[in-house]
Amino acid sequence: MRYRSSKSWGYIIVTPAKNEEENLPLLARSVINQSVRPRLWVIVDDNSNDRTGEIAEDLAREHGWIKVIHLKDRAVGYDLRYRYSDVVRRGFGVAISYAIGKRIPFGYIGVLDADFVLERRFFEKLIRAFHENERLGILSGGGYYIRNGRLVWEGTDPARPKGSPRLFRRECFREVGGYRLGPSPDTVSYYLARLLGWETAQVVDAIAVQLRETEGRFGFLRGYEMLGWSNYKLGTSFTSLLARSVILFPSNPLKAYGLVAGYIKAFKLGEKRLENIALREFIRTDMSLASNLKKLERIRNARKLVPVRESELRG
Repeated sequence: MRYRSSKSWGYIIVTPAKNEEENLPLLARSVINQSVRPRLWVIVDDNSNDRTGEIAEDLAREHGWIKVIHLKDRAVGYDLRYRYSDVVRRGFGVAISYAIGKRIPFGYIGVLDADFVLERRFFEKLIRAFHENERLGILSGGGYYIRNGRLVWEGTDPARPKGSPRLFRRECFREVGGYRLGPSPDTVSYYLARLLGWETAQVVDAIAVQLRETEGRFGFLRGYEMLGWSNYKLGTSFTSLLARSVILFPSNPLKAYGLVAGYIKAFKLGEKRLENIALREFIRTDMSLASNLKKLERIRNARKLVPVRESELRG
C-alpha cells in the first residue's frame, strides 16, 4: 500500500439526493461552514419531483466548488438494494473525472447523504485522524440523533465506519475497486478494505446529526427487510442474524421481524451470495458471537468519548 495522501487536506464528496428539499438546505449550510471545505461537492439529483434540483442549482451558482448532476432515467421507486449504489457510483465517476480534469488536488473521497447536519469541524477531525494513522483506509464520523434537546449517539461499533458520512483514503478507494455496485456497497467496501490490510474506524466525537433514522426512509419494516436481504447476500449466518433480531425485539419488534423476514425471503428466492469466497468467510467470522461480543465492548468504551451537550453542535 502507498500512502501518498497521508498529509493532504483536499477531499471531494458526493451526495445522492431524492426529494430532499427540506433537508438539503440544512446539510448545505453545514458543509459550506466547514472549517476545512471540500475541494469539490457533487450533488446527484435522483429524479426528484420536488425542489431538490432547484435548490442544488442555486447552491452551484453561488459556490463554484459545488456541481450538480440531474438524473432523468425514470427510475421507479427507490430500491436501496441497487438504486442507491448506482446513483452514488455515477456521482463518484463524475466527481473524480472532473477533479482530475481540473487538476483539483484531493487525498480523500467520500459519500454524504442528504439527511445529515455536520458540526463545523467534522471533516477536519476525520482528516486529522487520517494524518495520525497512515494505515487508515476508511473513516466516518459518529452518528447522532437529537432527543429531547440532547445529542444521542446511535451506539454502533466504533471500528466500523458508518456508510455516511464517510471518507475513503484515495488509495484505499482505488484498491477496493471504487464504489461497489450492488447491495450494501458500504459494507462490502468496509470488509474488502480490512481484507486488504487497511484499518477502519469511526471518529466518534465528529458529530453527524441524522435527521431521520437509518432505514427509516421507507418505514422500518421495509427498511429492515432490505437489511435482512442484504445480510443473506453478504453471507451472514442465520444464527447470527437471529441473535441480532432477539436483541432488537424488546425495543422494536417491527425491526426484528423485518430483519428475519428479509433474510428468509432472500433464501427462498435463491438469491446468489457474494462470489468472493474469502470475503464471504471473512464476513461470516466477523459476525460470529465472539466477534459481536468484542464489538459490544468497543461500544461501551466509546461511550466515554461521546459528547452529549447540544451546544457541541456547530453548523
